[in-house]
Amino acid sequence: MKSIGLYIDFPFCLARCSFCAFNIQGYREGFAARYADALQREITLQAEAPIWKEREVISVYLGGGTPSLYPPEILTGLIDLCRKRLPFGAEVEITLEAHPATIHPANLGPLREGGINRLSMGVQSFSDAHLEALGRHHTAEGARAAFAAARAVGFENIGIDLIYALPDQPLSDWDATLQAAMDLAPEHLSLYGLSIEEGSLFYKKAKAGLLPLPSEEEAIAQYQAAQSRLRDAGYRQYEISNFARPGYECRHNLLYWDRGEVLGIGLSAHSYLHQEHRSNTDSLQTYLEVIASGRLPIDHVEKVSPEAVRKDRVIFGLRKTEGISLELLENDLSLQETADRLISEGLLIVDQRKIRLTSKGLLLADEVALAFL
Repeated sequence: MKSIGLYIDFPFCLARCSFCAFNIQGYREGFAARYADALQREITLQAEAPIWKEREVISVYLGGGTPSLYPPEILTGLIDLCRKRLPFGAEVEITLEAHPATIHPANLGPLREGGINRLSMGVQSFSDAHLEALGRHHTAEGARAAFAAARAVGFENIGIDLIYALPDQPLSDWDATLQAAMDLAPEHLSLYGLSIEEGSLFYKKAKAGLLPLPSEEEAIAQYQAAQSRLRDAGYRQYEISNFARPGYECRHNLLYWDRGEVLGIGLSAHSYLHQEHRSNTDSLQTYLEVIASGRLPIDHVEKVSPEAVRKDRVIFGLRKTEGISLELLENDLSLQETADRLISEGLLIVDQRKIRLTSKGLLLADEVALAFL
């Protein structure tokens, strides 16, 4: 049986964060309810495909957007529908992306009882000043309270997302945020350097010269400080941006990095199946109308050649700190030559029939990916 992951997208948010340029919508109950009904129809349509005879679901990821805005019964109802209509493995990782302002004891209990066994909390910072600048609708204390409430109802696998290299963020501020996260002892931490995306509020401010960002050297210092402190605290860095206690690596994300199959459901959702990339429409109105007509909302399909599959497995696999097998480079002169050049530049290293990023390579991973492209 092939392993497959499900990604279910929820495009609604409390408000747009300052760094966000994603295709999101303001949460409106009427539209949100129609969208939840459409997700059920899309799951039902997908369940009728012949692919399930040879596949087994090992992970479900409810992301977006802010899926935790939805009432628990809607989210757990979708999970229950997936369980009934699709072949689930014995122990499926079911993750909910959760905004700290939207989770509390009243909804966390039903979510845990309904089968969600992993939370990914978008805390981003434990500095109230930075949270306000980011456009978040929670405080540092609110994030701590949400985390404690999740623990109290039985969540034993909680991840925290943080952003470093924020405007007006010296190393001491980043250290304080990192320590606050470590004090909660989550099983997983994801650390992302701030990216200025076109269309975001931060992008407009940056263009106007109103965004005092740390230098590249300061951003690197924050990343390396986190690597050292998390390693000393017992977290293993298993991917460029991700750290986990042993056994708590995110199974769903590993599917992406190993180029395993993932079925995307919902607005703008992307799938990788049958060596094809598929994407759903990014228009909410079109999505609702197409689903209502009994059709899948796929608007783009691209066949991936064997050569491109091999290249994808190299590029994505090298994001993992363990690297990839040298066998992936065999019989491909172009990949071998690129790898040899990157080794000579100190970005890759060969170790026990595996090739992986060096500490320098981790800092220049995008350049490594471009070299293989």
